Amino acid sequence: MPSQVHRCILQSDQLVIEVRPREGGRIASLRSLDSGLEFLMQSPRNETIPTPNLNADFRNGPCAGIEECLPTVARCDASTEGGPAPDHGDFWQLPWHVEHMDDCSAILSADGFSRTLRFTKHLLVTGDTLRVEYSVTNIRTTSQSFLYACHPLFAVDEGDLIMLPSDIRSLRLDYSRGNRLGKRGDVISWPVTASGIKLDQAGRADVGHADMFYTERVNRGVCGILRYSTGQILEVLFDPARLPYLGIWLCYGGWPDDATEQLQYAVALEPTTSPHNSLNTAQQAQAAMSLQPGKVFRFAIAFRVRQAPSALLATD
Repeated sequence: MPSQVHRCILQSDQLVIEVRPREGGRIASLRSLDSGLEFLMQSPRNETIPTPNLNADFRNGPCAGIEECLPTVARCDASTEGGPAPDHGDFWQLPWHVEHMDDCSAILSADGFSRTLRFTKHLLVTGDTLRVEYSVTNIRTTSQSFLYACHPLFAVDEGDLIMLPSDIRSLRLDYSRGNRLGKRGDVISWPVTASGIKLDQAGRADVGHADMFYTERVNRGVCGILRYSTGQILEVLFDPARLPYLGIWLCYGGWPDDATEQLQYAVALEPTTSPHNSLNTAQQAQAAMSLQPGKVFRFAIAFRVRQAPSALLATD
């Protein structure tokens, strides 16, 4: 049975991290001790403990911090190889077992329910960096198909700078609320669209925009957000040999579509195994992962807080 640990607090001399094992093992807070700045969007709800099921809606969970999407992001129906999979995958719904915890590290694990995948993550905070080492193990006797996407919802202020790998010049549009930027599959120039929209600057919280993009294969596994309020950059570092693509979610009060609850104001930079939101679509495009019985897929993602160079701050 999962442990009854509600919160893990990990700390270095520069960062304090809060992990919520019972809430999908999510990283709920990543805060700079130097500036006091919180880098992650906070949940509008009190402690949320979802009941795992195939029909769960991600919007009814915490919808905040750094969560894990496995084996899919978008909900998949029974036509998917391996059967249906829930919205944003299994693991945001599950209580994770705490295998180890001390002042600066924790090891958590959980077993999926739509696929027999065991997901483990080892978090270690040292200095200015939180490093998360992941492993996905196929504990079944037949091969398993999946995609993984990190799902970090980063807090922003209007005008904050969104930084992608330096060689990115265009993105493929996956979704744009009201088709503001076009339709799915359109190629959109980065950082400024053909119509002059500056995608690399965070918009206002009340403009009602929500856009999702994917890169082609990346050569450099680094992206980030410059928070002008403190002059700090939160960098996301990953190995493109393991996570070859990057999803970009820009949400400035444009999700959920209805206005019955608090609208989201966040930017997500999502290292991923596939440039597709749906496992079903990834399978059709031959872009899904396949894991043989007993095999393990390992990768790591690091979150680093550093002071921005003065030259970059001067460009504001």
